[in-house]
Amino acid sequence: MQKNDDDGLLLRKADDEIELSFRYGKPAFLGFLNEHESRLLKDNLKADFISFYGGHENAVRLMMGVNAEKDDYPISVLKFSYREEDALAHKDFLGALMGLGLNRNVIGDILVNKKEAYVFVKSENADFIIQQTDKIGRCGVKISFAQTDEITFEERSETSILTLSSLRLDVFISAVCNLSREKASRLIKAEMVSVNHYITDNNSKLLNEGDTVTARKYGKFVFEKTLGFSRKGKYKVKIKHYK
Repeated sequence: MQKNDDDGLLLRKADDEIELSFRYGKPAFLGFLNEHESRLLKDNLKADFISFYGGHENAVRLMMGVNAEKDDYPISVLKFSYREEDALAHKDFLGALMGLGLNRNVIGDILVNKKEAYVFVKSENADFIIQQTDKIGRCGVKISFAQTDEITFEERSETSILTLSSLRLDVFISAVCNLSREKASRLIKAEMVSVNHYITDNNSKLLNEGDTVTARKYGKFVFEKTLGFSRKGKYKVKIKHYK
């Protein structure tokens, strides 16, 4: 897999953390990482002393730890409480936190329910966020520290069955994003699509069961299973779309 300049920089930062951990004999950390970054590091740094954790079992944004146990990770969970009618969304929380001048890599997963949200943050930034935040958008919020075992979260996804003429990436994007084949191809060529968290511009790339496909502005899709063929010989596939 060809790496771009950002990938090379990330790998060098990871090497620096490894060196620091062994030099001073204590855990070192890098992150929070997006899905591409954590996949890149997992693929290139295979060692027993390297681990990944995001604060909860199914975390998407992960920290990389060197010589670290789960309890060592500097992650705090903030609970935001608000009125159900405020209908806040992930983008509202991310926008408010970034508006405080925080870097994206100090903010982990943001799990949003109807009247509460749980935000995973780098521990050293938790008090600052509490002190500086009393609203998300125009909605008042109350913030408190939370424990992972008290988190409740309903995954926002839907499953559908689609019929595809082939398992090519452009055919898949056309179907799941409701685009013409031409527009789907342009989206891929513009490097706005990733497969298993690696950006690709290959329209004809063939997908396999279990592949995760992300299309910028359209969402994340998982090709869960092939269910057979239609009477016209087309693939019937089961897709999960994360909202």
